[in-house]
Amino acid sequence: MHTLLCSLGTSSFVVMEAFHFLPCGETGFASVHVITSSSPATDTPVREVCEWFAAHQPTVQLTIRRVAGFSDLRDETDQFLFEEALFRWFLESAPDPSTRFVCLAGGFKTMSSTMQRAASLFGVADLFHVLASSEVKSSDALRMALEKGEVRFIRMGSEAGWPQLASLTKKDYPLIREGDHISFPKNNLLRGRVAEVLQAQRNVSGHFQEISSLPFPSLATLSPAHLASLRQPAISCDEMSLPWFRALPKIELHCHLGGFATSGEDLQIVRAASASPEDLPPLKEIIVPEGWPCPNVPCGLENYMPLGDNNGSCLLKDHGCLRKQCELLYQHLCEDGVVYAEIRCSPNNYSTSDTSAWEVLETIRSTFQNCMAESLQNSTAHCHINLIIIATRKDGGDRSDISRHLALAITAADQWRDPITCRIVGVDLAGFEQPNTRAALFATDFEPVHRVGLAVTVHAGENDDAEGIWQAVFKLNARRLGHALHLQQSPDLLRAVAERHIAVEMCPAANFQIKGFSLPPAQDKKYPLADYLKKGVLATVNSDNLGISGMNLSENLCLAKKLCPSLSKMDFIQLQKNAFDATFLPAAQKMALATKMEEMILKTSSHNE
Repeated sequence: MHTLLCSLGTSSFVVMEAFHFLPCGETGFASVHVITSSSPATDTPVREVCEWFAAHQPTVQLTIRRVAGFSDLRDETDQFLFEEALFRWFLESAPDPSTRFVCLAGGFKTMSSTMQRAASLFGVADLFHVLASSEVKSSDALRMALEKGEVRFIRMGSEAGWPQLASLTKKDYPLIREGDHISFPKNNLLRGRVAEVLQAQRNVSGHFQEISSLPFPSLATLSPAHLASLRQPAISCDEMSLPWFRALPKIELHCHLGGFATSGEDLQIVRAASASPEDLPPLKEIIVPEGWPCPNVPCGLENYMPLGDNNGSCLLKDHGCLRKQCELLYQHLCEDGVVYAEIRCSPNNYSTSDTSAWEVLETIRSTFQNCMAESLQNSTAHCHINLIIIATRKDGGDRSDISRHLALAITAADQWRDPITCRIVGVDLAGFEQPNTRAALFATDFEPVHRVGLAVTVHAGENDDAEGIWQAVFKLNARRLGHALHLQQSPDLLRAVAERHIAVEMCPAANFQIKGFSLPPAQDKKYPLADYLKKGVLATVNSDNLGISGMNLSENLCLAKKLCPSLSKMDFIQLQKNAFDATFLPAAQKMALATKMEEMILKTSSHNE
């Protein structure tokens, strides 16, 4: 069903001539749409067009739109308003570009040029001009001119249109009608959108050589000046304030379920949800180091972990507390702008004589799954949660707990396979590091995990030295390393980690609290994040224990900026790209997450563009 679009000036038969554009062998135009001014000079041509089609082509749908208040072209303001109206008319009259034919012969020259621009932007099957040997003023004259070949059509060919504009519809940019007239829109929203798209594509062309080096290709749509500003280190942390980090879409790869809600209001809410309040352990007195969460003196891991003693296995054996812990954690992640998280848990540690580790894991999974479904249903902030099962190091003795957790992970990963649900995506070797609990000791324990292709992350290089990291990489085939703070001790190992794209899960708050890295201008113990990025390590920033450290992911990023002042906004965007690359997600789900992150990253990065 072909559609003819044309403009009309004071010569009515231009429309009728254009109607005969299609060769006799082709189906004629099923509909004709005409746009013209509201000038009295077009009253007669409009009437003549209507009369001709009524007499000669009564089955053809004829629509004439006169633009109210547009009688003459006086300045560029009139032209801009007319262009907005014509663009909207274009989308309404012929939504399908493959059936859209456009004639450029009628009306002001600027009307014709605007028609040509619309054809180029939105696409047409054919663009053409009409030339007649002499002016046609009657139906008989038109018939004779056609028979003698005195009406000639100059074909300019098809226009594919801009793919970026293909999704625009009349619903988004409707015409404003006043009876038989259409009004100038009170804004230039469609023209503005077209200008944004064209400028973005010019920017892409200008950045073509560097697109592969950008964390997200869509950043190439930003202006050169803005892109350059993202690469410049901020003068102060105020330029990269907490709201900017919160607006950034984030991925959390290293977050312990048991390290959340360890004190304050969150802990009270979790305890209040207990299924058996009478069985809850009394609250322990916790001595928080002075200046927390940014103590003046590092506390060491041995003093850090007891700060969470009011939660974890002492509290989460209660299913009411466990559910509320998951619900609150999900809420915190969403409020902080986290779009994807892999949460670590130890189900066997929360089991009892009445509740198996499998039932504990089902409770954790179903609670997160319900939270995810509810956020989608309510169109609120959404975070997809997957789970990592923790196996805790042991210095000799009975290692059956490790076997139980790894077997649980393998069975659960096989049971819950749907990638759009909450499921088990990996295992983690955690616990206190020392030379006699290095990864090699547990290599045989992890063989079944490798056999089924389950991903492995290992806490390595937080307390132990580079040898602990080496064993995690080469003895346990770790895809990710928790902390890896001592990677710089071995340049060869650092290079191997970078070349193998093994991700490093850094946690600035916990690292600062436990190890005591220097805040500038002090330089005695520099945080290695910036150096890792510079050397190509797939470094990421995470929160570790939200409750113990007292900092969410956005606050961890803010602290990372304070510890490494040289980092730019582009570096922090790269950190999120690194986290995306390091997720334990299947390819199809990664593609969906990439699309979401691209849109959000561009929105955040183009602020003040």
